[in-house]
Amino acid sequence: MNEIPNELKDFYASIENLNSLSIWNIHRELKATAKIKGEWEKKIIIERKSLNYNLNKGELVTNVQVTDSQGQITTIGLEKEDIEYLKQRLEFTQNTWLKSRYSHLLWQEIKHHKYAEIAIDNYVATINRIKSEEARELPIILSAILHISKKTKKKIEVAKEVAITLVNDLPNWFKPNILNSILENNILTKKELNDIALKLPSWIEEKNPVSYFSNKQKLETGIQLYNLLELPLNELYELLAKNEDLILEQHQEDTDFVKYTTIGTKAKYLRLAGKLEKAEENLKEYNRLKQTVKLGKVSWQLGEKETEMFNSYLNMKSKVILDMPTEGILAFFSINEDILVDPIENQENAKKSIKNSIHNLFSTSVFDINSNFKNLKDSEKIDKEIIQSYTISHGVKCFSLFLKVFVDGILTGKLNYYKIYDFFESQTWYGTKFKRGMTDNEIDQNSNWLTMLAPGIHNLFAQFELSVLMNTNKINNFILAMDSLTLKFEGALRDFIRLSGGNTSTSKNGELKEQLLEELLENETTKKYFTEKDIELFKYAFTRKGKNLRNNIAHSFLEFSDYNLQAVTLVFFCILRLGKYTFNEKNNS
Repeated sequence: MNEIPNELKDFYASIENLNSLSIWNIHRELKATAKIKGEWEKKIIIERKSLNYNLNKGELVTNVQVTDSQGQITTIGLEKEDIEYLKQRLEFTQNTWLKSRYSHLLWQEIKHHKYAEIAIDNYVATINRIKSEEARELPIILSAILHISKKTKKKIEVAKEVAITLVNDLPNWFKPNILNSILENNILTKKELNDIALKLPSWIEEKNPVSYFSNKQKLETGIQLYNLLELPLNELYELLAKNEDLILEQHQEDTDFVKYTTIGTKAKYLRLAGKLEKAEENLKEYNRLKQTVKLGKVSWQLGEKETEMFNSYLNMKSKVILDMPTEGILAFFSINEDILVDPIENQENAKKSIKNSIHNLFSTSVFDINSNFKNLKDSEKIDKEIIQSYTISHGVKCFSLFLKVFVDGILTGKLNYYKIYDFFESQTWYGTKFKRGMTDNEIDQNSNWLTMLAPGIHNLFAQFELSVLMNTNKINNFILAMDSLTLKFEGALRDFIRLSGGNTSTSKNGELKEQLLEELLENETTKKYFTEKDIELFKYAFTRKGKNLRNNIAHSFLEFSDYNLQAVTLVFFCILRLGKYTFNEKNNS
């Protein structure tokens, strides 16, 4: 490698002295560089590019993925000059973490096993020097070692030795994380896995009250291992039942709902363990506590028999739908009216419910999303009941089925970003190109609403697939997808009205303005093309007559936990319903 210029020596020294394995810490420790032109500017860019990869199930995956004006996914990967630079850096650096990263990237790009072996050796060396405060990185690095070894059949014994050593020597509370990495890219023999399985019950700390969640994680991971080895699960379920005693010891009052739910959970585990008599005893206690428990919140669940019946219905119905081609699945949820809640019927049911309810005799107070207090008027009580009734009806009648098909469709490969994109492009008006206004320019002439929706849809599927298919993200992050698709819904509806020959302008205080979302949903064109059921669904998702997502997102009222799969899937469902029409070419003007 050529002599490093003086203005870059601090930067390269900071890289060489990296001790942390955390991407956050690494980027904090990197020195800034002076502006430099020519060959070394390119080298700095390549260096920073190589640091912009994250380990995911043993693979180095770039963070840089974007959608272009046509909605196609573009990945910024390594080029020929990048590869040559990394080869030089691999020879120059003495930092094992950098060596492992450079060689891993080289192996991924050119598939030369020499780099696979270098990567494994340096990942092992990095594990040996890892700091205790960064122990969370151990399973991630182990996954890389196992993945490379499994793919190349190189250093198998080295990789196995590291995995077995870690799972034997690390503290019990951390062992499930290592075991998960082993199971993701398993190269161990059945005997070696059996040895781990035999020791797993001894990892449980039955007397330590703070070990409840750790014990549960160990045993749930153990169930995966035992299933793989086809071992009986009775012992593990019995240990899960005993683990619930740690909670019961801290919640002994009969009025405590935690005791009530824990007894029910324990009964479930005992039944799975084959301890039927003990399970029956716990179920009797569970039913007794139903009469004594006091809840801060009202919670209702279907009984075991009803839940089984409902799940059977979902499985049967979703199987029929998933047997269709992808276009048929998406068309079913785009145009089928029977699955939606009838707003008139829902209002009547809500009014009857509140009339017959004891709550009608008392004042009702609510807190909004920002914890602001409000006493409800009688009319507002009815509105609240209508929303609650819609939530239940929509969940039972439509959304449970849609979510089931959505999840199973992704897992089975029937639904993914590419297939959704193709459907929207060919079967909906989102693929229509049209002039939006006087400021239209060349790039906008080549875009359409699918261009605007593509980044959010891509991020939704990417996040879901990372957590479920790749099983790496412990917490889903649907913020980008949900924010983008929610705000785009209003603009898409506005343009739909314009494409249909409608008007979206209104006069307020003598000034011409665009209609707001609530007004767009009451627009004559909207009512002409969309049914009352569709419009009620849109109001439920985006306005005060339901979840009010448009307002809450626009004003950043939502907490992280509000950005969940159920919420973002509801938004996607509305996008699907909104796009169910197509236009002739003559309408594009």
